[in-house]
Amino acid sequence: MLARSQMGGPWSRAQQIARAFLSRGHEVALAWGDDGNCVDPVAPTCEIPVPSPLGLPEAIARHTFPLASRLGLMGRKPVHSFEEVLWLTGSLDYRYSCVAVEKLREFMRTWCPDVVYSEFNLAAVIAARAEGIPCVGSGSQPTTAAYASNPRKSAGIRRLLREMGMPAPASSLTILKGMKRRFIPSCPALEPEAGERAIYCGFLGDMPNLDARSTDRDCAVVYLGSGSVPAGVAVRVGRQLSSVLGCDVYVAGVPEAVYAAAGREVHCAPRLNFAELLPRARVMVHHGGQNSMMDALAYEVPQVVVPGRVFERQFNAEAVERTRCGLSVRAPKPALIAEAALRLVNEVAPSGGLSRLRDELSELGGTERIVREVEEIPYL
Repeated sequence: MLARSQMGGPWSRAQQIARAFLSRGHEVALAWGDDGNCVDPVAPTCEIPVPSPLGLPEAIARHTFPLASRLGLMGRKPVHSFEEVLWLTGSLDYRYSCVAVEKLREFMRTWCPDVVYSEFNLAAVIAARAEGIPCVGSGSQPTTAAYASNPRKSAGIRRLLREMGMPAPASSLTILKGMKRRFIPSCPALEPEAGERAIYCGFLGDMPNLDARSTDRDCAVVYLGSGSVPAGVAVRVGRQLSSVLGCDVYVAGVPEAVYAAAGREVHCAPRLNFAELLPRARVMVHHGGQNSMMDALAYEVPQVVVPGRVFERQFNAEAVERTRCGLSVRAPKPALIAEAALRLVNEVAPSGGLSRLRDELSELGGTERIVREVEEIPYL
């Protein structure tokens, strides 16, 4: 999945899956786009066009959306389904879809892959079907049409499918449902109704060794996404946490700076190394993104989820609360977030839920499960 906004999750998952296939001796090619997220590919690439948000002219979209992201305007618009996400990014635009599908088909004819893996990329699924190549890919419960959809946004995709002589379902999300295998980087406790042909695979990355973590957790970590809230709000959350918890706080996704708060420091940076910080973290405050939630679970860190108005993040926030791994705060209010964090830090009960859920996720096989399942499909 490509988008002209800071959204590292899809690319990082694609990279992890590519590494797993490479480690088993398979040839891999990565579909890549110049969207600012696709960096340091681990395999040869095929460049495909990046959609323009809302299908706007490139010159307008390239400047308008980064500005909206910096101001936190993106978080003010409710997003009710994954179909709306695809529409907002421009992935459902007819002209874009035509170009992307044709580009992928040309590459598939040249490279002749045995199987195509789609990381929530509709064009890849359509191109693979047109070329008669088996297609598998990533999935999740909140990205299914059964969970939420908005077929009015998919007129462009339906037009393309009709022109190609393919079935044109009302919702574009039904296209993803048609993949031969849908790999869910989660578990039944978090996503109990993942849909047909779903295979849960838990954590995709290597599991951290918790025996090596700090016995005296001495900081908190904050990441409220890109464009979800203004940077100033994220910084105020960090300062409030530092005062309430009495520890240093690290805030990601904001301009680099260091602030003093109640005798402690709030370290701010556009990017942080979570693998270094989470073993020390008493709590993680995040926006409800899949990667953030799974990172916190991998390190058994209690989490406060601030999902805003985005459907998938709200789903993850509810799952975190249901499994007793954290709390959710719907409004990005620093005082409310700090209060929830303090409750978690002072509460012993969530730790049992964290440990059980981590064990469940770690037993599902990760990327090795994905590779094994693909290798065992009869058509390969």
